[in-house]
Amino acid sequence: MLALAVCAVLCGARSQYAVSQWGQDCGSEIRAAIGLKRGRGPSGSTVHRIFRRLDHTAFEQVLGQWFAAQGLQADEAIAIDGKTLRGIHGEEVPGVHLVAAFAHQTRTVLAQATTEGKGHELAGVKAVLATLPARLLCGHVVTGDALLAQRELCRQIIAKGGTISLY
Repeated sequence: MLALAVCAVLCGARSQYAVSQWGQDCGSEIRAAIGLKRGRGPSGSTVHRIFRRLDHTAFEQVLGQWFAAQGLQADEAIAIDGKTLRGIHGEEVPGVHLVAAFAHQTRTVLAQATTEGKGHELAGVKAVLATLPARLLCGHVVTGDALLAQRELCRQIIAKGGTISLY
């Protein structure tokens, strides 16, 4: 099911309903190739139940490591920055704030962490740097805003073999 969800998102699905619809429309050969035994794709409620029970932190970490294992380009830079996701539930629920390490050319999120908000990005940056293996940063330029201009963070990046470029 998770492989189906990843494929659906890579093909443009942006909601649980869209993942379900993609799984039903993709064809039996694709479902068989990713290991689904059933003859049709999952229902929307099945997709919802799976994502509700999913350990999203572990899943994001494994998926980020898999993307990274596919290879970063030799001259590829990695940006570390925070963003607020808006429009999830209108005005009812405030946006979720994330800090992510993003590979520029392959357009891949290598690691991300949630934070309490804009004023708490530093903790998120530390968490992201802690989860990034040294082999990912080694030889790559890490870009960031003024928040990364702290000795402790710079030392952590350099210790993992990265180079720093602040903007």
